[in-house]
Amino acid sequence: MWRRLWHRFPALVLCIAAGLAASGVLLVSRVAVERSYRTVEITIDGDDWATLARLRGGDRNALYGDLYQHGVRSVTIYAASLRRLSDGGLITFNAGSDAIDAARAETLAPALARLTGRLRVNATYVQGSPELLEFIRGGIAMQRGADAAKLVGPGVLEIAGRGRDLEDLSLGMLPAEVDAARRAHLATEPRVRNFREVAPGGLDAFFESLGRLDQAFTMIFDRDQVLGYDALVPDVAAAIKAHEFAFGRIEAFTARRRQKGEEQLALLAAPHVIRVFSLAPEELAGLTPAQARDKYVLAAHERNVRILYVRPFLTTSAGVDPIQANIEYVSSIADELTHSGYKLGKAVPLPSVGTPAPWFALAALGALAAGALAAVETGDALGYGLRPAWIYGGVAAGFAITLATMALHHVTLWREALALLAALAFPILAMLWFVPGARRETWPEVRPGGRALLARSVAGLWVMSAVSALGGVMVAALLAEWAFMMEMRLFLGVKVLIVLPVVIVGLAVAAAQAGPEGVWPRVREWLRQPLRLEYGILLILIGGAALFALGRTGNTGLPALGGLEVKVRTVLERVFVARPRTKEFLVGHPAMMLAIALAFLGAKRWVLPVAMVGAVGQTNLVDSFSHIHTPLVYVVERTVYALVIGSLIGAILVGALWWSRRWWHLPAGGREAALGPERQEAAGRPEVPGPTA
Repeated sequence: MWRRLWHRFPALVLCIAAGLAASGVLLVSRVAVERSYRTVEITIDGDDWATLARLRGGDRNALYGDLYQHGVRSVTIYAASLRRLSDGGLITFNAGSDAIDAARAETLAPALARLTGRLRVNATYVQGSPELLEFIRGGIAMQRGADAAKLVGPGVLEIAGRGRDLEDLSLGMLPAEVDAARRAHLATEPRVRNFREVAPGGLDAFFESLGRLDQAFTMIFDRDQVLGYDALVPDVAAAIKAHEFAFGRIEAFTARRRQKGEEQLALLAAPHVIRVFSLAPEELAGLTPAQARDKYVLAAHERNVRILYVRPFLTTSAGVDPIQANIEYVSSIADELTHSGYKLGKAVPLPSVGTPAPWFALAALGALAAGALAAVETGDALGYGLRPAWIYGGVAAGFAITLATMALHHVTLWREALALLAALAFPILAMLWFVPGARRETWPEVRPGGRALLARSVAGLWVMSAVSALGGVMVAALLAEWAFMMEMRLFLGVKVLIVLPVVIVGLAVAAAQAGPEGVWPRVREWLRQPLRLEYGILLILIGGAALFALGRTGNTGLPALGGLEVKVRTVLERVFVARPRTKEFLVGHPAMMLAIALAFLGAKRWVLPVAMVGAVGQTNLVDSFSHIHTPLVYVVERTVYALVIGSLIGAILVGALWWSRRWWHLPAGGREAALGPERQEAAGRPEVPGPTA
């Protein structure tokens, strides 16, 4: 195959070789970064764990010490507010109207009683220690200005305004909370709610107050908005970078869970971004500790998540100590991480990763050449030859666009287009070359015996997958950028990648079966046929299966099919270092082996549908490499596992096909079967027909 292509298009073959070599260089750098990025931070929700300690009558600070011993490295502290400080017994506050009513009833606290006659209806009065009142005054000033709060008496702060919004204003991080965590050797991460108002210079003052605490914070924002949304996001990003902080971007699989402004903030704050995985209380309620542990470990292992935000199980079974059970739960997460080679500590942002211009240009040239070659092979298979001048002209034009986008520094969209081209080209080439019957000249005439049939099926699958994997390597190299590794940008061609090669291999097999007349007359003939009920039902089932398969692509696709699939996934995750993808090992690879076996047995009628199902495995193999947020070593491992398991399942199917061939009217192997149709006719033996529908 390569010899034929070398004689026809030597320049394209050289360009593909150069592109693959450049891709290898780019991936070596990427793997080196991924190997160095192995520190995972287990952080606990300060409020929930404090609640757990309070429910059991325990001491929060002692619990912090125990958690540090079992792998926790930080505690997430919510920004102080009037309501939170009051709930903690640190302050008391009253609306002015309530204070006036209490004064009339002579039940007012002494500090406020001295202000009788000066109390204002539309104000809020806070009582507390001088240090806390100064802290509150500074927090109010950040958002409502310096005149919004003032001391009006010993131990009394007057704030203009009242109501729930005032009570919930984020005032900043309490130094006492930070000190309590430090005594237990824990770092702190702030959870700050977006400011509804910001006074001039307020954001700068807020970040300066955090800077005085002398810690490199990762800011994990509270509720559904990031700080600064929506007009001040650039200012927040600039402040994060100036203070050497990081933005903790919470991983969200649905639009409803995404924080408003997070994408803009992440892009502007790059590379000061760390991926965070958390389980919301409603999600945690439906899980066991073991299931929750597996989700956390998988997030670190599979998706470059480096902060695991852990909440406790506030309710446990009867007779189980909740505190001890939760400590063991956290410890199990830490143990799984350390056994997998991760280091527990303060997470840091992923270093900036890029693709040097010379290597990227060569990889782009390889993708363009592979796309051109796939177009040539597809045209030949369908009976439409393409002129060499068009092919070389297209590659030259594409390379000129590549150089132009690189010069203008607007290469991102073109990068994705090139990756899609490579992702499509290699599986198409692989299947056109190695699916028996995808081209007229590739229908096998020699029909092997059982062992040889199995060997050819396995070899065909692995060789085909190796060629498809070259496309995955090129995709992984072209997209080896920081934004893709942090999943801030996604490969947008997944749906096309899943569908187009399947359609092309189906058309190629149909064209090979159609003979000299070509595939399109046969397609038109099919379309003119009346639609029988059974075929209509079959089309509906096939269409539904196709839509379901498309819906399952990507992290935000359709969920797993109930408890059985979740259990199977969990078993695979526990048995293998990298869980193989179901569509590869259970569907695509066994079907491709079966298609190869059917072709060698002369069952032409069945090769077309089975090969189209088998094509799903090849497209998903390449799609695995497009998940740039997944470490490359993990992708390679899961690909090999899928091939091994798929080959075993395929071997069972091929064996069953060989054993039942007489029922399907399939020929046996041996000397007579080895004769082609012409030689069988000359020998006076009729050609063995394929299976009936």
